[in-house]
Amino acid sequence: MVAAGTVTELNAGDSSRASHVWLAETATGPEIWRRAWWTVPEVSAFMLGLGQLFGTDPRDLQATAQAYRFWQSLNVWAVPEVYGLTEFRGGPALRVEFLPGDTGDLAAADAHTLGRQVAAVHEQGQAQRFGDVTGRVRWPVAEFYPRALATVRAVAPRFRFQAWAAHEAEVSRVFGAAPAPTQAVPMLLDWHGSQFVWRGGQPDSLVDVEASVLAPPELDLCLWEVLLFPPQAPAFLAGYREVRPFPDLSAHRAACRILLLALEVEGAPPLREWLARPAPFAPQP
Repeated sequence: MVAAGTVTELNAGDSSRASHVWLAETATGPEIWRRAWWTVPEVSAFMLGLGQLFGTDPRDLQATAQAYRFWQSLNVWAVPEVYGLTEFRGGPALRVEFLPGDTGDLAAADAHTLGRQVAAVHEQGQAQRFGDVTGRVRWPVAEFYPRALATVRAVAPRFRFQAWAAHEAEVSRVFGAAPAPTQAVPMLLDWHGSQFVWRGGQPDSLVDVEASVLAPPELDLCLWEVLLFPPQAPAFLAGYREVRPFPDLSAHRAACRILLLALEVEGAPPLREWLARPAPFAPQP
């Protein structure tokens, strides 16, 4: 057990966050201590789907520690050192390095640099099986869309996917038409500006890796396509292509977007509205 003086909860009152995150002042300096506040995956569509499809469980602090080390090994962003576990307020907490800096929004990120960084992650982390990054749970990548459809069917009716019964046949057709992916790459299923420590107005250190998965690059890029503003897309594409070829998302986009919607990665808008969002990564005529 590590003794701490002042302990401050950094995301107190933020119900959108899946973990308690504390800044602990210890004898050797400040540290971040964290653990999930929820006890069952049914707490949200996201957590239920994250576990069912990828086998990732943020309650497992040893697995989260491995995820930090995994992202460190890629050497794309700075990632906190893992110090181990400590008992705190009635349960274990994961201790990681405190990296000082600022907060920021992905809308302000240099999209060209971000594209190069995402491509570097994809280039280094290629695998033939998808699942969690620790290697405990893996399935052949060719099974991704059938397993993703099973996850949608399990998750969507339980949460806020509007009029699920009316869309079920269409959703099944979309997943049935999606071609089998050929590789899996590392990604965060919940990319957000708050997962980084920012310096100089740019994302510098990746500090929240609980939702780490290995998934087809098409899923990661379909997520980035809706996270970025359309004017950022050309720079992101250019940066990505400096590292590796950019895949054609056309045959994957609908299935990937439906999966992201079912897991409420970006909220729960109506299906038609979500599928009709701009596709700035689409090939230009």
